[in-house]
Amino acid sequence: MPVQKNYEELIRPTKPGSWDALYWGTTSSLMRIIGGRLSESMRIGYQYGFDSGEMLDYIYRNESHGLWGIGRLVDRIHLNAVGWRGIRQRKVHLQTLLREAIYQQRKSGKPIHIVDVAAGPGRYLLEIAQEFGPDGLQVTLRDRDEAGLAQGRALAQTLGLRGVRYERGDAFDPNDLARITPRPDIIVVSGLFELFPDNVLIIRSLGGIYSLLEPDGRLIYTNQPTHPQLELIARCLPNREGKPWVMRLRGQEEMDHLVTSAGFRHEKMLVDRWGIFTVSTARKDRQP
Repeated sequence: MPVQKNYEELIRPTKPGSWDALYWGTTSSLMRIIGGRLSESMRIGYQYGFDSGEMLDYIYRNESHGLWGIGRLVDRIHLNAVGWRGIRQRKVHLQTLLREAIYQQRKSGKPIHIVDVAAGPGRYLLEIAQEFGPDGLQVTLRDRDEAGLAQGRALAQTLGLRGVRYERGDAFDPNDLARITPRPDIIVVSGLFELFPDNVLIIRSLGGIYSLLEPDGRLIYTNQPTHPQLELIARCLPNREGKPWVMRLRGQEEMDHLVTSAGFRHEKMLVDRWGIFTVSTARKDRQP
C-alpha cells in the first residue's frame, strides 16, 4: 500500500510538467467531462462541492441517477466508492449513538433539545425526529449554507415533521453558538472538523459548544483518521468553495484530546470496518 501523503504535501500544487501534474490533470478532466455530465452525484459535487450538504444528502439516499443507462452506471460506481460507503456507515453510527443519548437524557423527564451545529439538510437527524415523534423532542439544525438549509426545510415539510427548526449559524463562533435557545441536551458535530486543518478553530468551536451544552449533556462528534482516496480527492474534486478538497486527517488520540481539553469526558466510539470514520460520544459532567 502506498504511503499516504499528508496535508502539507497535498495543499501544494503538482509541479508543472511533472508526471504527477499530467496524471492528475488528465484524471481530473476526464472525471469532470465524463462523470460530471453523466452522473447525478458528480454533477451535484461539481455544482455545490463534494463536501457540501447537498452532496451528503445524495450520498445518504444512495439511489443512482444519471443520463441514460451509462450515466446511472457511472453514478452507481461513484456512490460505491469506499469513502461514500464509509459516510453511509457513519450515518448509521450517528443514529445509533443519538438514540442512546436520547434514552439517557429522557431519564431527566424534561423535553430534549438536539442541535446539529453544521447540519446541511440533516437527513440523518430528521429520520431520528421522525422515529421518536414530536413529543418531548426539539431539533435545531444550523449551517452557514443557505441552500442546504432550504433543502432541509423542504425535506422536513415533506416528512411532516414538527419541532424541527432550521437557522443560519456559525459553528466556529462561540458568541453565535451562545444565542441558541433553549440550551441543548445533545449537540452533534458531524463531518465538520475534518474539513478544517487548524486546531485553533476546533478548540474555539468546542469551547463554545461546552459552554452552551446543558450539564450532563452529550456531545456526538465525528473524526476521520484515514482515507484510502485522499490524494485522488485532493487533486480532482472541488470543495464547496470551488477549491481543491484537501482533507486534514486527525488521529483519534488527537481528536479525543481536543474534546477532553475542552472539558468533556469521552464515553464511547464506533468505527466503520475500513477505519475511515469514527463517531464518538462525550459527556459534559454536572458541575459540583
